[in-house]
Amino acid sequence: MSTEFLFKHDALIFKKTLPHATLYFHWFEDAFARLNASVEPPQTHAELCRQRAQELRNTYSYLRLWFSGGADSQTALDSFVNNNIHLDEIILTTFPDNINSATPASTSDREIAIAAIPALQQIKQKLALTKITILLPTASDVGEWFNGATDPDKISGFDTVDGNLAFSMDLGWALGTKLKDPGPVDFCDIIGGSKVKLWKNKNKWYFYFIDTSIHDAMFSSRTEDFFVSRNIPELYLKTVYMLRQFHINLNSTDLFVKDLPNTTALGKIYNAAMGRSSVHDIAAYKLYRDTYNQASWDKHLISGWSSTNFYKNVINSAEGQQWHKNYKTSMTAMIQEHSDEWNTDQFGNAVAVFGRKGHLSKFYCLNDSKTYTSQDAGWTDQ
Repeated sequence: MSTEFLFKHDALIFKKTLPHATLYFHWFEDAFARLNASVEPPQTHAELCRQRAQELRNTYSYLRLWFSGGADSQTALDSFVNNNIHLDEIILTTFPDNINSATPASTSDREIAIAAIPALQQIKQKLALTKITILLPTASDVGEWFNGATDPDKISGFDTVDGNLAFSMDLGWALGTKLKDPGPVDFCDIIGGSKVKLWKNKNKWYFYFIDTSIHDAMFSSRTEDFFVSRNIPELYLKTVYMLRQFHINLNSTDLFVKDLPNTTALGKIYNAAMGRSSVHDIAAYKLYRDTYNQASWDKHLISGWSSTNFYKNVINSAEGQQWHKNYKTSMTAMIQEHSDEWNTDQFGNAVAVFGRKGHLSKFYCLNDSKTYTSQDAGWTDQ
C-alpha cells in the first residue's frame, strides 16, 4: 500500500505517523522507462531542443516563458527564437528594492536588470509579436508574502520542496499572481529547469535527481520543464551524455563528477558542458550555501546574496522592518517545529537557507540501462 503526496511537507508529516515507512521521490519515471539509457540519442542537442520547442507549440495554444536571463531559460528562449517558433509571452519578475536603483548589482533581482532585460533588447526585432510582461510586487504584495504566519498552511512559499528560504520575493509570488490572470484557457508556463546530476561508482555511470532541486513552478499543472519532456525524453538523456563526455575528456575523479553541480565557481563550465546558452556572468549558476554567513543567519535568519541585498535595501524603512519581523517569526516557527526537515551547518544547526533534506530519485545506469536505488548504486553523501 502506498500514499502519494504533492507537497513534501505533507509527506514528511505523514511519515512521522509510520516510522517504518519509506519515502520515495518519483521523477518522470514513466518517460525514462521508455528509454534505453545505455544508448546516446543520435540527434544533436540543438535538434532535440528544436523538437521540444515545437512540441510545446503544437500542444498548447498559448506559451509563456518565465525568463531570468540565466543559462536555462536563455537556452529555452534560443530554441524558440532561433527556429522561428512563436512564443506568445515572456515573463520577467522584478522586485521593489530595484526600483530606479543606480546600482542594480546590489539588488535582489540583479539578474533581471543586468542579464535578462538586456538579453531581450538584443533580439527585440525577433520578438515583435511576443508580449513582454514584467511583474513587480507592490509593498502590499510583499506584506502579504511575509505575513508572520506560524501555521505551515499559511506561510507563503512553505509548501515547496525547499520551503520559504529567503528574505526576498521569489517566483512563487509571481507564479501565483500570473495564475490569477484569467487569460487564455489552454496556456503553458515554460521554465528552464532541470540540470543534470551524475554519479560514477566502480566505473558505472548513473544519472539521478534530487527533489529539492525541483523548480517551485512545477507545482502548477500548467508548467512544463523545458528540458524534461515525457514525449521527448531523449533531450534530457542527451544532456546526460554531453556532461558524461565532458568528464571523460577531463578524466574527472568520481568525487568531481558528483560535486560539479554543487560548485558555484564552475557554474559556467557546468552549464556549457550541458549545452546551455552563454549568459552574463552575473546570471551564472550559484548556490546559497556558498554565500552562507553564520553571523548574519544567527542574528537575522538571512544568508545568500538575494536575501542579503533585499535586507540591506529595505531594512531602513518601517515597512521593511515589519517585513523582516514577520519573516523571522515564520522562519523561526519552521525551524523549531520542523527542525528535522532542514539541512544543517557544520555544527549540526538547522539552517533553512540550505534547503530541506533531499530525497533521491531512482538511479538510471548508462552502462546497462537498468534502474537502481541510491543504495544499490553505492551512493554516499561523503
